Amino acid sequence: MKKLILAGAITAAFGGQVANAADAAPAAAAPASDHQVTFNVGVTSDYVFRGISQSRNRPALSGGFDYSHAPSGLYVGTWASTISWVNDAVPDAELNRRANTPMEVDFYGGFKGDIVGAFNFDVGAIHYYYPNERLSVITPGLNANTTEVYGKLGYGPVYFKASYAVGDAIWTSNKSGSYYLDLGADIPVADSIQINLHYGHWAFKNEPVLSPNASNYNYSDWKVGLTKDFGAGLSGSIAATGTNATNFMPDGTTAVWNYGNTGYLGGNKGIVSLTKTF
Repeated sequence: MKKLILAGAITAAFGGQVANAADAAPAAAAPASDHQVTFNVGVTSDYVFRGISQSRNRPALSGGFDYSHAPSGLYVGTWASTISWVNDAVPDAELNRRANTPMEVDFYGGFKGDIVGAFNFDVGAIHYYYPNERLSVITPGLNANTTEVYGKLGYGPVYFKASYAVGDAIWTSNKSGSYYLDLGADIPVADSIQINLHYGHWAFKNEPVLSPNASNYNYSDWKVGLTKDFGAGLSGSIAATGTNATNFMPDGTTAVWNYGNTGYLGGNKGIVSLTKTF
């Protein structure tokens, strides 16, 4: 949702130099460790996941850590962000108190590496966890927590990623088997600057069709942005995002991407973010 921030985290490797005073040999770089651990903190003007605001079109704070093993390509990590969508989905004050979930916590792991030439891969799984979520108090069977498996194939700066829900998909119930397709590119255009391009489509299993040309859940999203590496583990980004997610149902009532008290969460918007990795 990684939305997002985690997919762009920068891994820093630190090396030391030692000198042999006895024979005055030139200083030599110590070998880099196969084990790397990094931490990250971030702030964004709007936490957007697959084109939908998770923070009611408002700022969010995040943080996490990652471990990677160089020879094998193994990695594991966790990331957390402030959110508001679970609480927004529960308008009743008493139910909201019982379903108070101000945070999303992600746990993920997998393997990545090079294949041949400029081809590379990344396969793994991620669990989206919302502490104390109680969406079932308003809809029996509804559960915010879910797990996805994913596979990503890259060629140079271009990539294609497919994510498949093995648990109930976020925002819905009984949607195991839903999938999200992500086509994008992170293209270097200048020293420490990248253009970020993305187009995605989320298809929900057993999707209820509201009309021949409209649905309550399925939608596509896009992003165009720039990322700047300022050095010392600090990076910043600006982006424009949008979706064609349903705002209103055919009868004029608000749809799943508009809780009524929040406004439309899938609209076109600009986002500014800063991330520090150390």
